[in-house]
Amino acid sequence: MKKLILLLLLGSQWIHAQDTIPKSPLLNKRNEVRVDVLGLAYSRLNITYERFLNHNFSVGVSGIYSSNKKNKDDFDEGNVNSFTKYEVIPFVRYNLSQGARSFYFAEIFADANGGDFREIVLLTDASNNDYYAIQKSSYSDLGLGAAIGYKYYIKDQFGIEFLVGFGSNMFNKDKSPDILSRVGLGVSYRF
Repeated sequence: MKKLILLLLLGSQWIHAQDTIPKSPLLNKRNEVRVDVLGLAYSRLNITYERFLNHNFSVGVSGIYSSNKKNKDDFDEGNVNSFTKYEVIPFVRYNLSQGARSFYFAEIFADANGGDFREIVLLTDASNNDYYAIQKSSYSDLGLGAAIGYKYYIKDQFGIEFLVGFGSNMFNKDKSPDILSRVGLGVSYRF
């Protein structure tokens, strides 16, 4: 009986010790600002704000502005039909790992995007002659998608994040791109 009581006392101390493991200082920092360095290499400014609600969930918004000369030239030369100029991407993330300093996550996002569209159309002049012309117009659309990623923190405030995801535009598919890609390599500051 003495051995059983001693075992119960030691067991309760061990369980209590598991509850008092120090938590990461990162859990007290709820805000993060991130810049996508991969996008900067391609003349895409991508700035993100993320708010951590708890250990498992976070929400945020990314703003992207593109001024890539190569993509713009491809559009002007007729190699592609659309050129995305801006994107606003609100997202929700779920932490797939238990770590606070490094973890995998899954994300769902919406993507409000817009830009230029180019098409060749058949027109008729005043003399009833048909001819082809290039028409440029603007488009805007809303898409939904999902992504996965990995995040690692250095010194409890600086982070590195890799993200890969895809989505699809829903409403203006005749002018907007069918597929939305969400790929990035970002550096962040958490406070």
